[in-house]
Amino acid sequence: MTPRPGLKWNSFESDVIGAWVAEMDFGLAPAITEALHAAVDRADTGYPYPAAWNAVAETASVFWAGRFGWRVDPGRVFHVPDVVEGLRRAVMHLTAPGSPVILHPPIYHPFFTMVAAAGREHILVRSYPGEDGRWCLDLDGIDRAFAAGAGSIVLCNPWNPVGRSLTASEVSDVVAVAERHGGRVVADEIHAPLTFPGHSHVVAAGLSPATVVTVTAATKAWNLPGLKAAQVVLTNDHDVDVWSRHFVPHMWGVGTFGLLASAAAYRDGTSWLEDVLARLEAKRATLGSLLAELLPGGRYTRPEATYLAWVDLSAYGWDPPGAVLLERARVAVSEGALFGPGGEGHVRVNFAMDDGLLVEMVERIAAIV
Repeated sequence: MTPRPGLKWNSFESDVIGAWVAEMDFGLAPAITEALHAAVDRADTGYPYPAAWNAVAETASVFWAGRFGWRVDPGRVFHVPDVVEGLRRAVMHLTAPGSPVILHPPIYHPFFTMVAAAGREHILVRSYPGEDGRWCLDLDGIDRAFAAGAGSIVLCNPWNPVGRSLTASEVSDVVAVAERHGGRVVADEIHAPLTFPGHSHVVAAGLSPATVVTVTAATKAWNLPGLKAAQVVLTNDHDVDVWSRHFVPHMWGVGTFGLLASAAAYRDGTSWLEDVLARLEAKRATLGSLLAELLPGGRYTRPEATYLAWVDLSAYGWDPPGAVLLERARVAVSEGALFGPGGEGHVRVNFAMDDGLLVEMVERIAAIV
């Protein structure tokens, strides 16, 4: 197989199709390429500086207003190296000291270690799929967890790994429960720009600015995770005061290239993003057709956002399925059990790849049935 960049393609033998970690195979937006080349040409490899971090805050605010109708003062945008670290800092400093954190598995598995690194315990409130295959939050369970002493919930929306884009009423209900118990919602909204037509991303902080802390980045939508730049948006005055005292610029941990690339993405990357979304929309349909034809025992509901498919392979009795696919089909996917209760028997499949590889991947899996 032709050598490719990134962790996804350089963690296994060369004959393995990479469909696990969340990296896309679509290159870079021209605006980002230009910004990074220009930075190299002027030897802009020093420490981050005000013009660079202010540009991200300003361009991101304009992007969010146009994309989601969410208007944010750029002065409320703070910088962190990545979303998981932003969540950890928010949990540590902006939620009730020592309080447990609610997670709604199946959920992005680094959250488990993030909570531990924040010095907290987690309360797992398992989610379940409805009859239509769409996963739903257990609102009563979340309410009970807050009543039992939880101080916050990490709300993953769009929801990795199940591909949901939560509706306005779903987001509103979670926020209302947190408010009722005096708790906080720490919202991971990194996949928000990757919401498919027919669905609308609902910014939780737009419903309750005082209750919600938003953590996001350009890194998933524009494929920039190695450049280390994410944003924490604080819409609560007290949060701004606390954060500013704890995190001065030399403690942010962001990279200059990450800031420059993020600003270029938010400012000039929309047309590239729309093209990618169109490609992903076609690929999620292709994947569904291939699974229905070649792996009819697999259960798959088209994702409403993200380029990650959540596929239930429990009918085939592979235990665990991800390990079986790697060994017998030479396909690397993310093991469902990693994402917590509800993930058993599932795999998370990254379909942001060439069409030929997408077909070959499903054919390889079907061949071992």
